[in-house]
Order: sequence, then C-alpha cells, then structure tokens
Amino acid sequence: MLFVVGPLVISRRPFNIEEWDREVNSSWAKQDLLDRAPDRQFTGGGDEPLNLSGTLAPFNRNAIAGLSGLALAESLCRTGQPVFVTRGDGRVFGFYGIESVKQSHTAIGPQTGGIGQAIKHELKLVPVGQPGASVGADMLSTLISLLG
Repeated sequence: MLFVVGPLVISRRPFNIEEWDREVNSSWAKQDLLDRAPDRQFTGGGDEPLNLSGTLAPFNRNAIAGLSGLALAESLCRTGQPVFVTRGDGRVFGFYGIESVKQSHTAIGPQTGGIGQAIKHELKLVPVGQPGASVGADMLSTLISLLG
C-alpha cells in the first residue's frame, strides 16, 4: 500500500501512483511601518496541498480494476466528502478534500472501446480541517469493511 485516501486504497496494482508532491507553507502578513521598510508578521500555517499522480494500464491483466479506483476518486471529488489521508508507512496527513481528478487517455484504438491503453491521472487534494462526527462514523465503517 502506498497511500490510503478515504475508501480509496492506492497500491502498485491495480490503482497506482508513480509520483506525489506536497507543499508546506505559511502565511506572513505585510505590515507597513513609518520611516522603515515594511515588516512581516507570521499569521499561521498555510495550505498544504497534496498531489498524487500515476499511470494506469487498464488492459494489463494485472491492472483491470484501476478504472474503478479512478471512478471512486471522481465520486469522492463530486460529493465533496472529506477523506482521511495516510501514507503506506503510517504517516498521517489528516483530512483532505479531493479538489480535482484529471485523466489523460493515450493509445486509443478500435479494440479499446474509447479507453486509453495508458491513462495518466492526477488527484489534487487540499486540507479541509477536522470534519464533523458523521464523517468519523463513515470513516470507521469504511475501515471495518476494509479489514473484513
């Protein structure tokens, strides 16, 4: 397992990522001062967007289910449901919202039914803070269903 994004488990197969990036930043307010150069005051942490990207090979016999993972990511994006994000080594990132899901199909032929033989995808996630209790209950039921 590489990442868990709510109910979406990302591993090497069938739904994978090849690259991820995250930006940590902070907010500094500019303050004009008399007879001096402007100064800045720390006002808190900024957004910490997380981007996950990879390539699916839906016609590879080991990766057929990758399309359902992509559909699940799109569904989570459309509903605006906060998702709890962890990395495979146990690092917790916290609650994020899926801001966008991008896919790019290549090597489309008559035998593929309009689906690319290679599908590049990118999930853009933004931190959303701690959601209400109902989301926690949904997350718990999802975890229980994953464990069997």
